[in-house]
Amino acid sequence: MLLAVVAVLLLQSQATPTASPGPAPRLRTVTATRAAVAPEIDGREDDAVWEQAPRMDQFREARPTEDGEPQQRTAFQVAYDAHHLYVFVRAFDAHPDSIVRLLSRRDAPTASDQIGVFIDSYHDRRTGYEFRVNPAGVKADYAIYNDGNSDDAWDAVWDVATRVDSAGWTAEYRIPLSQLRFAAAPEVTFGFAVWRTLQRHTALITWPLNRVSESGMVSQFGELTGLRDLATPRRAEIAPYLLTRNASRPAVDGFSRNQAMQFGGDLKYGVASNLTLNATVNPDFGQVEADPAVLNLSAFETFFGERRPFFVEGAGLFDFRANCFAVVDCRTGEGLFYTRRIGRAPELAGRYGDAQSPTATRILGAAKLTGRLPGGLSIGLLDAVTDRVGGVNGATIEPRSNYAVLRLNQDYAA
Repeated sequence: MLLAVVAVLLLQSQATPTASPGPAPRLRTVTATRAAVAPEIDGREDDAVWEQAPRMDQFREARPTEDGEPQQRTAFQVAYDAHHLYVFVRAFDAHPDSIVRLLSRRDAPTASDQIGVFIDSYHDRRTGYEFRVNPAGVKADYAIYNDGNSDDAWDAVWDVATRVDSAGWTAEYRIPLSQLRFAAAPEVTFGFAVWRTLQRHTALITWPLNRVSESGMVSQFGELTGLRDLATPRRAEIAPYLLTRNASRPAVDGFSRNQAMQFGGDLKYGVASNLTLNATVNPDFGQVEADPAVLNLSAFETFFGERRPFFVEGAGLFDFRANCFAVVDCRTGEGLFYTRRIGRAPELAGRYGDAQSPTATRILGAAKLTGRLPGGLSIGLLDAVTDRVGGVNGATIEPRSNYAVLRLNQDYAA
């Protein structure tokens, strides 16, 4: 009997202990549901597709506690059709009266609660797009490049509706696929992330977890799968313009009238689903946001942000930072190529010009090809021609010039 008891004890001591169940693994993949009927963009979740689409709520806090438990729950769903991507985000809040919603201009940052949807449509873990909104419905969108740098001059055409209710607030997105760039295939996968800013707690809540202790942003995105049979539209946009002027000038016998006419236009054409051609002839940038007033008492050139629509498209492809001590002024952060020199003020205007001389160089025409090939090769090709500018007695204050730049960037799998 004693031998039997000892044998049982020995067997129990040698047996492998049963592992206790651990926490469920965090999902980094979400599947989009194809919508038979497009949802109405009104901030409500009563559409049929939102009753079918799976809900993802495994958010984690990125700030102030990295990988912390969020103070408020967040959930989202994704749907699509051949031409649009739909995202519904529910930001639960136990105190809806404390939701911060400030009005501002588009792309202007405010200290508000916010929801941001990030899409890496090339799925290259380097580039992407951000579509952000706050509870007041103020939109912001950015083109992301180099795994974290963003360009707020990029503006897409997309819709979003927000709604504050007793459970918190919602954001319902409709993002046209024509605003994204992706490779044509029967089924594609996008990089995807959803971020929520809880302003009163200065908290950033993300899916999947974005570790601020690690470098890079797009490389930490999750994946959006299930996107099948997407339309690859041949994006063709033509915007001509005609401008007439009638100016009065003093003359010997009174006043004379100087009439002038100017015409030109812009072209945007999708050569392929992942290559875009932009062209402009005699462009007019009269509606572009004016530069801020700057008093420069230094020996360095003043660098302004690029707002002209033609040069904004694909600007990240031409961003090439260099050793600032050897090439540019360190305070500006500019790189080897600065687009604002195309169409700049004539360099010799101060020496050979007068008050009647032009203050800018006219761009005769420009063309640009941007995109990314399936093998991971990013292409940025730009060529522009500017006109000669004459000053006093026909002196040249800016010669006719050609600007050309080509940048190729090959990504390799780690």
